[in-house]
Amino acid sequence: MGPKFSSAGKSEWRWFRGDRQNLIQVYRGLSSALARSILEAAAIDPATSSDQLSPGDWQRLFDQWQGWLRRLQTEDFSPGWTETGYSVLGLGLLKVAPSVQELLETYYGAEGDRQQFTQVRHQVSQKLANVLGKLRHKASGFKSKLQQADGADLHRAQADLLMAYLHLWTPGLQSIELADFETGGPVGIKLNPEKNAVQNAQFLYKQHQKLKRARLAVEPLLAEVNRELRYLEQIETSLAELPQYQDSGDLIALLEIYDELIQQDYLPDREGRYRRSSSESKTGFHQYISPGGITLLVGRNNRQNDQLSFRQATEYDLWFHAQEIPGSHALLKLEPGTKPDERDLQWVANIVAYHSRARDSDQAPVVYTEPKHVYKPKGAQPGMVIYKKERVIWGYPQRGKTAILQSLNPPAKPISSAYDPSSDSSKVS
Repeated sequence: MGPKFSSAGKSEWRWFRGDRQNLIQVYRGLSSALARSILEAAAIDPATSSDQLSPGDWQRLFDQWQGWLRRLQTEDFSPGWTETGYSVLGLGLLKVAPSVQELLETYYGAEGDRQQFTQVRHQVSQKLANVLGKLRHKASGFKSKLQQADGADLHRAQADLLMAYLHLWTPGLQSIELADFETGGPVGIKLNPEKNAVQNAQFLYKQHQKLKRARLAVEPLLAEVNRELRYLEQIETSLAELPQYQDSGDLIALLEIYDELIQQDYLPDREGRYRRSSSESKTGFHQYISPGGITLLVGRNNRQNDQLSFRQATEYDLWFHAQEIPGSHALLKLEPGTKPDERDLQWVANIVAYHSRARDSDQAPVVYTEPKHVYKPKGAQPGMVIYKKERVIWGYPQRGKTAILQSLNPPAKPISSAYDPSSDSSKVS
């Protein structure tokens, strides 16, 4: 038997026919979230088409719609969060909101943060890809020149042979084969037939000097390019750990990367273009609890890495980083007089390997040392450090991923990594 309703309700009923889009089209201001809540409250899959609804479905849908109209009249709302978003019907709530206004402000604030996150991440990703592509091309060119310079000593050795065996040269020769001084083996030398033996030897000596000068000039240039590559690959690794927006902490971590690229002159300084998260003004490190109950802090970007290494670290802690691989700095927080066991050290190494550029590898070397052995060279860019007296342990990134998922909840009083520009003594000018 079909549903019963008054003539006054028939027009309302027709507004439901079709799917939730019909509701939105007829009732201006009716959000998709509300339509979805009504359908969920009526136990109807939002993807179900109207011709698949049974009479019982129609009756439940009508009852829920009438209930919503009564709530509008009495202003009797039950706002809160559901698995799929938010609801004001009070059904399937995971968390109750103090008021509808606060619920909507939080929800749309997060939506704004999500849109901003997508926009900023795209801009940062594009800039990194562009600059890294150019640097890698430049490094390839420098390496090619160095390979050519590797022949400098060969030119000198050939010139020495020519000068030693001048009596074997005859006019018009295009090449000559001479015995090597040390091995006695044959050495083939190309000659310019228009020049005599001395002139050919002088030409080879000049090539030797030219290639030596090229090496001296190119080596520091390649070193500088490699330094910049390591720095930007470090940022690229941090960005890869922010694939999509999850919470306001993700946006703040991303904006710290964005600000850093401005400070390092990779992005233009457009003051006020991007705002800080509206939902939260502070962000924190990744925080995990080891099997032995020890807190592990992991930086999410270069700014946090510097904070961990030089502001949060104490003499009792242990500092970790993937060896010669871009990745996060990590700090195992130890109480005075305590030492981690092998199980905790391996657990940390696995997580640190996962928070590095080697996260897709089977294994990666991880170094650890005392914070007092970690230094920032003068003028070094954010997140770039040197260390000594390190020990190495092999980390397994996929085990690290599993450990993160299984990690215990953080302690009641987490260590904050809120950034205070006025107290940042490690800022690079």
